[in-house]
Amino acid sequence: MIEHLAALSVHAFYAGELDAGRRSCERLLSLPGLPQEMDMQTRANRTFYTQPLEELAECRFVRLDVEPAQDGWSAFNPTIADCGGLVAVVRSSNYRIVDGAYVMPAEDGDRIRTQNLLVRLRPDLTVADCRPITGPEYHRTEYPVDGLEDCRLRQTQAGLGVSATVRNAAPLNGDCRIGIADLDVDGAEFTSLRMLDCLSLQQHEKNWMPLQGCDGWVYAVSHAGHTVTVDADPSLAGAYLMHRRSPAPQIASQFRGGSQLVPFRGGWLGLIHEVAHIGHQRVYEHRWVWLDNSLTLRRLSVPFAFRELRTIEFAAGLAITGSSVVASFGVRDAEAWLVDVDAGAVEGMLADAAPADS
Repeated sequence: MIEHLAALSVHAFYAGELDAGRRSCERLLSLPGLPQEMDMQTRANRTFYTQPLEELAECRFVRLDVEPAQDGWSAFNPTIADCGGLVAVVRSSNYRIVDGAYVMPAEDGDRIRTQNLLVRLRPDLTVADCRPITGPEYHRTEYPVDGLEDCRLRQTQAGLGVSATVRNAAPLNGDCRIGIADLDVDGAEFTSLRMLDCLSLQQHEKNWMPLQGCDGWVYAVSHAGHTVTVDADPSLAGAYLMHRRSPAPQIASQFRGGSQLVPFRGGWLGLIHEVAHIGHQRVYEHRWVWLDNSLTLRRLSVPFAFRELRTIEFAAGLAITGSSVVASFGVRDAEAWLVDVDAGAVEGMLADAAPADS
């Protein structure tokens, strides 16, 4: 069966049978024990069947045209949250991606620098105001990647803050680690950066998905076959523990964090991304996912692209306002966008996930 599905995943494209090709790729990636080389090839093949979001649901795109933190920098990978009004944090950095390589200004040498922008949004998603965020102050090593990268806004009982990737907080020397900081919206300031670490973490940690309103994250929708969370340790203030939750289906084995998880239809709605490689080019595809209150992955959409097919798009924010679902995402580490989709249309894109082997 594997050989038949693999052949179909290629030939269906040339026969114009796009639905058949798309289904064959999904079936292959749902099979346990698929050889790594075939897994990677299937993901590359699938990008030729991936649909833009606007083909799957009526939606409205709004570009966040904000001034970068410094002249010549970019603004991208926004995160968004509803805090009595929509607020976004937009990453601004000094590099460009040219032929897959990071290119920095000559005066910065090989150092990647990031500063974040605080954006207040009007109800129609246009920008009301934008200010650079100061802070946080922290002891830095000489590792040449500076600042809080790819923030996720997180609401907890203690207030509003972010979790982000940090690479040069002492004593780190380049490993990606998750840091959390408080955000003063009125003052546009990050304070109280704390780095999270424990023996069970991997070499690099990125893209944890905050559970909005809770002091915790979904570490991975599927990690070693299970949903894994990072939860506050009730026995020790400021400490966190990793918990293995329910089994996850095989199709989720390469799901990576994107947005926060927000309450939706009696469970949790989020956006994840998957990575494909076409030659030396990386491609990110996204899916809506829905987890029940036990954080079991129950429903998911087909993969889709936001604005551009077969490129890097990266969703880091999600908010529900009235009957709308608003997602925030970056394109090519160079643009910041929002998309507004009717909540009923998002629900209609979700299909039951295959049950996981326990």
